[in-house]
Amino acid sequence: MIEAKGAAAELSDGRLLEFYELMLTGRLLETRLHNMYRGGRLSGAVYPGVGQEAAQVGFSLALEKGDMFGGTHRDLMSQLARGVTLEETLLNFFGKADAPTKGRDGNSHFGVLDKGTLMVVSPLPDAYPVAAGWALSFQQRNQPRVAMANCGEGATATGNWHETVNSAAVLGLPIVLTVQNNQFAYSTPNDREFAMEQVAQRAEGYGIPGFTVDGNDVLECYAVAKDAVDRARSGGGPTLIEATTFRHYGHAGHDPGDYVKPEMRDYWMERDPIARYEEFLFDRGLLSEAGKGEVEERVDQKIKGTMEWAQDQADPDPASVSTDVFAEREGSGAVPTEPQGEEVTLLDAIRAGLDEAMAHDDSVFLLGEDVGPFGGAFKVTAGLHEKYGPQRVIDMPIAEAAIVGMATGAALAGMRPIAELQYTDFIYPGLDELVSEAAKYNWKGGHSVPMVLRGPSGAGLRAGPFHSISPEGLLAHHPGIKVVTPSTPANAKGLLAAAIADPNPVVFLEHKKLYRSIKGQLPATEYEIPLGQARTARQGSDVTIVTWSAMTHTSLEAADVLAAEGVSVEVIDLQTLVPLDWEAVFASIQKTSRLVVVQEDVPMASIASEVAAVVADELFWDLDAPIVRVTPPHTHIPFAAVLEDAFVPSVEDVVEAVRRTATT
Repeated sequence: MIEAKGAAAELSDGRLLEFYELMLTGRLLETRLHNMYRGGRLSGAVYPGVGQEAAQVGFSLALEKGDMFGGTHRDLMSQLARGVTLEETLLNFFGKADAPTKGRDGNSHFGVLDKGTLMVVSPLPDAYPVAAGWALSFQQRNQPRVAMANCGEGATATGNWHETVNSAAVLGLPIVLTVQNNQFAYSTPNDREFAMEQVAQRAEGYGIPGFTVDGNDVLECYAVAKDAVDRARSGGGPTLIEATTFRHYGHAGHDPGDYVKPEMRDYWMERDPIARYEEFLFDRGLLSEAGKGEVEERVDQKIKGTMEWAQDQADPDPASVSTDVFAEREGSGAVPTEPQGEEVTLLDAIRAGLDEAMAHDDSVFLLGEDVGPFGGAFKVTAGLHEKYGPQRVIDMPIAEAAIVGMATGAALAGMRPIAELQYTDFIYPGLDELVSEAAKYNWKGGHSVPMVLRGPSGAGLRAGPFHSISPEGLLAHHPGIKVVTPSTPANAKGLLAAAIADPNPVVFLEHKKLYRSIKGQLPATEYEIPLGQARTARQGSDVTIVTWSAMTHTSLEAADVLAAEGVSVEVIDLQTLVPLDWEAVFASIQKTSRLVVVQEDVPMASIASEVAAVVADELFWDLDAPIVRVTPPHTHIPFAAVLEDAFVPSVEDVVEAVRRTATT
């Protein structure tokens, strides 16, 4: 029997009926969508939350306006509870132009940030770290706001979940972490997902409160969630809440759910959350059989009418298929003046750029592993913790997924996070959040993500296969990520300033061999070097070398050797790989008619491959010789000095390539 206890006892009659109408709307809507899908009248997919209405409505209604909810594909009722309309929901299911995702993603894979819901994506629980990042923004701004992150019990087996819960606990974030335990992760039962009785038991290991509630009792879900929300809002930190419930259908529309034993299904169907809540409302005199029928009829007609309306709305314009990959920046920074004064290292220039940005903009902050008092693995952030404090230079646990995801959430909330990777080799655990969340937000939802992910990359320091990669080809493959590769102190500082000001996720690759080996003067005043602008590092007339990062210096040395032989080499330092300055590349090749591309990244599916392919396609008749690529072998980066030297392209390799094309 449901009872109104705790915070639920303070709910008005009107509020209690609001709970009911939301639960009923979700039940009727998702049942209709499920039947349409099963009947072949709805494309895409459906992930019914039928049976989980109490947890979804109870949890999400504990939030207030200005709070943020990050959920999953099975949280339609939470979306509705946060104020997302039926119209917005059904436009998305039918892939219409005015849908929250503009037809770029279907079914429940959407969010409406203005109404307090984060974008839904397939990998779970990717919204957990993004919601935690939004909570971090609340904490940084001293705002009395709360984030809530929700997932199913199966998603708690992932590293993203653990990293988020642990990081939120360590930082004391204003977030409520909810889990709807519907007994099956797709078809896998709980005893194959975790070796404990309840998910909430894990809370003790994170040092936070944990509660298991009856997920089919909407008032208990609300009361416990409201206490947790109030606790988070007052600075008490995270709470983990598990709702034990049951989904009536399979994981998705195509799944019959026949792995559920009949006796188990019967047990849960007898505890249907809507039937139980109706009984409560009957006992309170708030609902009668006639009134129930009236509400059902009204809600059903509204759903049916909205569906008919949504299906008649305009489809997306096919011409829009490649738009909105990046948000457009308004305005631009100051141009650099002539360098002057004492020469500084590339590392010092980057630190100066971070310091300058933090001094001028309180929304800029740093997060990463050992970036605080220790100053970072390479000491790039040394001194910034002392100057700006632990709230703006945040030491994180070893948690790349949480770091990238939280940077994404904070950026969406209007902050400008700069996340450091100890080595860019460690980007892989965070790649899911970068690609699935940060890179898709503007394209899919029209919201910019102004964040920078920076760290040391490249070989040459005898660091072996796990501390030496150049990941630019991997990153450039994914739309929505800008990739920057500075080669000198002056362009490092200017490019960093532009990256911080850019409204998109930018990966800033700092070649570790250049940190202290390259010095140069800086302009005396603040400046930017626009992203997507190459520089001519050396003028020439016979052969063009296109390169970037440390290979710029290798190519310049090669050009000196070749000049003594009478070969004039032009060196184009791309600086930014995405977007790539094709105009500068084309102009140089039209002058020299020969191209050599030099990179430290391995050759397969790489930037060098793309440059060669595009130039061959666009400038075939301007070329007087075949394009030559200078790359390492397609292998891992070895440790021994003689092996690493054989791997990294050398001056001799570049000279030989230019000789070959110059004499063809």
